[in-house]
Amino acid sequence: MLWVIRIILQEGLVMMENNAGISKKPVVKVHVILLVAGILVLSAVLAILVAYQAGLIYGDFSELARVNGEPVYVKEYKMKLLSNTTEVINYFSQSYAVETKENFRTDSYSGEAPVEMARKKALDDIVEVKVQQILAKEKGIIESTDYREFLKELENENRQRKDALKSNKVVYGPDNYGEIEYFNYSFDNMVSKLKEKLKENELSIPEEKLESMYNLLKDTRFKLPDDIKIQVISIGFTDEKGIINDDLKSKARVKIEEAKKRIDNGEPFEEVALDYNPKSGVLEYVFTKEKQMAKDISHPELLDEALKLKPGQVSEIIERSTDFVLILCKEKKSTGYLPYKDARKQLLDELIEKDYQEYIDKLVEQADVKINEKLYRRINVN
Repeated sequence: MLWVIRIILQEGLVMMENNAGISKKPVVKVHVILLVAGILVLSAVLAILVAYQAGLIYGDFSELARVNGEPVYVKEYKMKLLSNTTEVINYFSQSYAVETKENFRTDSYSGEAPVEMARKKALDDIVEVKVQQILAKEKGIIESTDYREFLKELENENRQRKDALKSNKVVYGPDNYGEIEYFNYSFDNMVSKLKEKLKENELSIPEEKLESMYNLLKDTRFKLPDDIKIQVISIGFTDEKGIINDDLKSKARVKIEEAKKRIDNGEPFEEVALDYNPKSGVLEYVFTKEKQMAKDISHPELLDEALKLKPGQVSEIIERSTDFVLILCKEKKSTGYLPYKDARKQLLDELIEKDYQEYIDKLVEQADVKINEKLYRRINVN
C-alpha cells in the first residue's frame, strides 16, 4: 500500500514539473488537488485494512476462527453466544446469588467473569458444532458447513412457509423460523442422521455387548411391575351432600387412629375393617401390571403407598380429599421382565448416545482450531 502512495507522489511531482514549464497555474492546482485527494483516499483505505486486520472493525462474515480449515464467522459465533448468555446468567445467579445481566461485561465472582465464561462456552460449542458438521459433510449428510449457506436455507424455508400460508396450505411448526430456532432444528436432524450413519461402522455395537448390558440391568431397569392386591379401611368426613364437615373430619381422625392402634396391637386387618366399614365390608383393589403401565391410573395415591409395602405390611394413615385411609398389602406377584427384544432399542440408543459423545469429544480434542484472538476479544456480549 505504501509503494502505491509513493508512486502517486512521484507521478504528481513529475506532472507538477511538466506543468511548471507551461506556467498554467490552474492546471497545476487541479493536479495538486487530485494528488492530495488520491493520497487521502488511499490513506483511508490503508487505515481500514489495518483496522480490519487488527480486529478493530469487523462484519457478520469476518472469520473469527477456522476449525480443520472450515471458517467460523462472527455471525454464527454470535448466534451461539446469544443462545448461551441466559444459561451463563442463571449459573452465576444460582452459584453466587447475584443478578449479573446489568453488569455482565464487568462483574467477576471468585475469579469467574460472566463475559469470559459466555465467550469461552460459545467458542467451545461452535467448535463442537463445526466438528460434527464437517463429519456430516464427509458422510454425505450435508453439502456445506458454511453458515452463509445455512442462512440461505433459513430464508428459503421461511419463504416457502409464507407462500404456503398465503395459499391456505397446512404448515407444521412455526409460521416463521428464527435464526437460533431453525439452526437447532436443522442441527438436531443432522445429528440424528449422523448417528444412524455411524452405527454402520465407527459406532457399531456388538450384540453380545447389548445382551450383557441387558442382563446387568435386568433387575433394576427392566423388571415389570408386580401385580399388587391391597385391602383398605376408609373413614370419610363428608356429610350426605358430599360437603366436608370439620366436625366429621375430627371424628373420622379419631376413628382411623383407633383402627391403626388396634391393627398395631395385633388384631387382624379384616376384622378391624369390618368394624369401621360395616356397609361396604373389606374394600379390595388389585393393581395389575397393565393398569400400572397405563396412562390413567385409578387411585394413584393408594398405588404409591402400596409400592412401598411388603406383603403383610400396613401403611401409615393416609389423608385424602374426603377420607382417611389405611391399606394392607395383601400380596405381590412377580410378572417377570421386559423381554430383551423390547429392551434392545432402548439400550442401543443409550450406548450410541454415550459412544457418539465420546467420539465427538475425541474429534474436538484433535481438531485444528485457529482463532483470530484480537477479533475474539472484541465481540460484545449482549
